[in-house]
Amino acid sequence: MTFKVRWHSETVLLHIEVQTHDSRDKPMPLRVLAYAGDLLLRYELPVYSVVIYLSANAGQTDPGGYSYGDDEFGLQHRYQVIRLAELEGESFLDAASIGLLPFTPLMKPPVGITSEAWLQKCVEKTESASVDTQTRGTLLFALSTLGSLNYDASLFQKLISEEMMQESPFYKLIIQRGIEQGIEQGIGQGSRETFVKMILTLLTKRFPLEDVYPVEAALASIEDLDRLSELHGTTLDISSIAEFMQELETSEE
Repeated sequence: MTFKVRWHSETVLLHIEVQTHDSRDKPMPLRVLAYAGDLLLRYELPVYSVVIYLSANAGQTDPGGYSYGDDEFGLQHRYQVIRLAELEGESFLDAASIGLLPFTPLMKPPVGITSEAWLQKCVEKTESASVDTQTRGTLLFALSTLGSLNYDASLFQKLISEEMMQESPFYKLIIQRGIEQGIEQGIGQGSRETFVKMILTLLTKRFPLEDVYPVEAALASIEDLDRLSELHGTTLDISSIAEFMQELETSEE
């Protein structure tokens, strides 16, 4: 992400690079130097870069710059490295910027608190934020997505109700896109097995603590691709595996 901002009474470019894990193809110092050089050449403005590492073990060897030579002949380029796992998360729960709340599960918990208890605290703080329903749903959706980098996804099923996340327009958009892409793939392949697999995958993702075997057994007798497509679409609206099974039984009647 690149922004033109005012900093110390001058106009500069702020370049923010977000990394889930360590850079694999090229060392991060070379990548940041290349980005800064391209921006500097294009806009002829000072470029300040920040690299933010999300995962707990990422960025530990990032030196925050690249250099060679000396003061007379060579190059010196520095950028800021932020490792979320090294930040004291408690202070960010009470920060003025509500947009930071989804990142708190990736930060360092207070001394003496378990990881799960810390995650629950982050969720509770987000749920009580003074925002409208859609914004709260988006914050919780972002928190569960980012938090899954460090925590088992099933924890979010216990701590965050899906009804709250469904208030987010981003949540609905992403799920709907997944359904549409899945339907297109299934139609293109003309394969009932593809539809069945997509239904089971989405149900497993939405309800990781429930058994999808009864669904798999019930779908085995359905050959109609249009019906399977309809069932795939209903996976977004149901609230449990039991409700999906009721939908199956109703359609058979």
